[in-house]
Amino acid sequence: MKECQLCKNCYRDDVATCPKDGMPTMHTIAGEPVLEGKYQLESRLGQGGMGVVYKARHAYLKTQLAIKIILPDLVGNDPQLVTRFRQEALAAAAIRHQNVVAVTDYGVIGGSIPFLVMEYVDGESLHDLLTREKVLSPERALEIMSAICSGVGAAHHQGIVHRDLKPLNIMICSDRPRISDAVKILDFGLAKIKSGELLGSFIQAQTTGLMGSPYYMAPEQWADDEPDSRSDIYSLGVMLYQMLAGDVPFKGSSIPAIMKKHISDPAPDFASMGVSVPPDVERAVLHTLEKDKEKRTGSVEQMIAELREAVHPSGIGIHTTSSGVFPVSSINVRTVPPQSRVWVDNRPVGESREDGWITLNGIQTGNHRIRVSKDGFEDWIGDILVDGTPKQITAELRSGTGQGIPAPTVAFTGVGPDTPQNMAATQVSSSDMAKTSVQAWDTGPQSVNIGSQREKRGFFSPLVIGAAGFVLLIALGGAGLGGAYMMGLFSSARPDPGNATNRPTPSPSVSPSAPPVIRTEMIEIPAGTFKMGRNDGRENERPEHEQQVAKFFMDKTEVTNLEYLAFVEATKKQEIPGHWVNGRPLPGQEKLPVTLVSYDDAVEFAKWRSERDGVTYRLPTEIEWEYAARNGAANDLYPWGDKFQARCAVLDQPNNDPKPVGTASCPNEWGVMDLIGNVFEWTSTEVSVYPGSSLAVKPVEEPHYMIRGGGAFYKSTGDDRITATFRQEVPRSTKSPGLGFRLVRN
Repeated sequence: MKECQLCKNCYRDDVATCPKDGMPTMHTIAGEPVLEGKYQLESRLGQGGMGVVYKARHAYLKTQLAIKIILPDLVGNDPQLVTRFRQEALAAAAIRHQNVVAVTDYGVIGGSIPFLVMEYVDGESLHDLLTREKVLSPERALEIMSAICSGVGAAHHQGIVHRDLKPLNIMICSDRPRISDAVKILDFGLAKIKSGELLGSFIQAQTTGLMGSPYYMAPEQWADDEPDSRSDIYSLGVMLYQMLAGDVPFKGSSIPAIMKKHISDPAPDFASMGVSVPPDVERAVLHTLEKDKEKRTGSVEQMIAELREAVHPSGIGIHTTSSGVFPVSSINVRTVPPQSRVWVDNRPVGESREDGWITLNGIQTGNHRIRVSKDGFEDWIGDILVDGTPKQITAELRSGTGQGIPAPTVAFTGVGPDTPQNMAATQVSSSDMAKTSVQAWDTGPQSVNIGSQREKRGFFSPLVIGAAGFVLLIALGGAGLGGAYMMGLFSSARPDPGNATNRPTPSPSVSPSAPPVIRTEMIEIPAGTFKMGRNDGRENERPEHEQQVAKFFMDKTEVTNLEYLAFVEATKKQEIPGHWVNGRPLPGQEKLPVTLVSYDDAVEFAKWRSERDGVTYRLPTEIEWEYAARNGAANDLYPWGDKFQARCAVLDQPNNDPKPVGTASCPNEWGVMDLIGNVFEWTSTEVSVYPGSSLAVKPVEEPHYMIRGGGAFYKSTGDDRITATFRQEVPRSTKSPGLGFRLVRN
């Protein structure tokens, strides 16, 4: 067989000149460019340390393939080559996983040159991607590494170790939009065929600029120990480090220099590489790079679990997917005096260090109450609205004659006089941490303060001041009423309620006989059958399956601040949305969807409205919500059709700012508005997976419910784009600026 040295196309031995570009051809492999009469070699794709890879086509099936031909002179003319290669081919073919390049056949040319037939991958290598993008975000690195580990794990469960994991052996298909499906691992089990492969790889790296195996080999591989799954984990850790730092941790001008660093030198911290990553992410990466494999991350599943927890802390409340719904943030708290106990929403989260600082990570968006306590001081209490950006608080406790509020009985870890100073002084145990939405870890000093309030004891208590204010208010009110009567502002006529939806706000000088009744228009959704979910969606949107839906009525828009205010006033509800001022939404925000309401708040509202109107309202089921959003049997991806239109949904807003209901003018087929974008919406469906799904619902102490529709902050593009099938679960107590609700009735 001959090849063109310019275009790399393959020809018969009698073709002296390439018909494509006129360049001379050169003899490469003995025989014709057809293997076993059925694999037509078309062009050379590349050459590695062991052989050459060709793009080929099946002569009968016409399918595109990749064929790797192992050249004896590149593997040391091993007399056992064919036998060993056959064993490795069988092992590689046994791995059946979407993230592993499938091996479909094996053969031998002329009795001495083995070849392997594989699926053809059209795309780029991870090496090419990293060369282009340099550094990846922790979220992107997690997404790619999750797919890689999924394939590696499938091999490990069959006792197969790769031994040569590196970016060049990771392909990313260009025809698959989801990374979880696009990642493909090459060359499983073939690295051990050749003793001396190390030298070949290093020479290739030096001459081509590509980083070969030496940069990714575990310490035990340099000592000729038999590698196991933890050796692959080390290689994956080097790749993960490279994704986040922009370079591998151990480099050198010679093989011995690289070997020494792998065996004895600790991996440089990320700060020394000029990049900043969260401490938990750095710890997860460095765990994979332990020199002693007994101390190293034990499995690829553990590796991804640690990385996912570091990137998306458990406070997000996600249990079936890796992506969070609402932004989480951190609060840096400095306590004066130091070593004070800290609570968030009445749950203990730790004790500040000797310098007074403690960082609370993974805090959900919404209102939170911080309480700081220390014996001999009055408790400090402050309310804070978390919006996805870091916050800082200085809590100065006032000296008191009594004891501070004692900490409740709770198991702490790491408490004691010998606690290292580079760690938070205390941290709640994992079992107690699961009950709250924060995690505590160390931070450096901060300087930004926010306003605070204290629980005070003494004569001028809030109770005394409130009573005095109430008396003064009555006196002023009586004088005002008398003046108004003398001016003739009162009459015996009662105001006409008028249309409940557009009735003007009463003047302060008029005392209406009843509050305005605000009735949301409801839209009839006819009964039908539809396909719920989609097979090309996120994992928790699969598989597509049929559902039947009975007729129901749905609110035309989400419940607004004005509607919720009527409920608050009628029931004298004490817990109100945290962004309201003086018990009311801010002027101009009456028509915004109500947010910062929990599942129970929404259910309580539905009960009140049911009693008011004499019908039974409830939250929609997840099936009802998707049926309405997909126009029933039409199975549209959006309420307005199958293509996204920016004017139809409030998405991609950088500040997570919702708009008044009905702003996006693209209703579904029956007239329901804002099903996509603006705010997520509660449903009455507890966390679940679809029939036939490979996911599992993890047990949690607090019930989780599915939410739908996407919020203003979320994206219209990318793997996690908001569509009518997008689904997510959050804890029942979640209160977020991006989460509201609407009601339905039978």
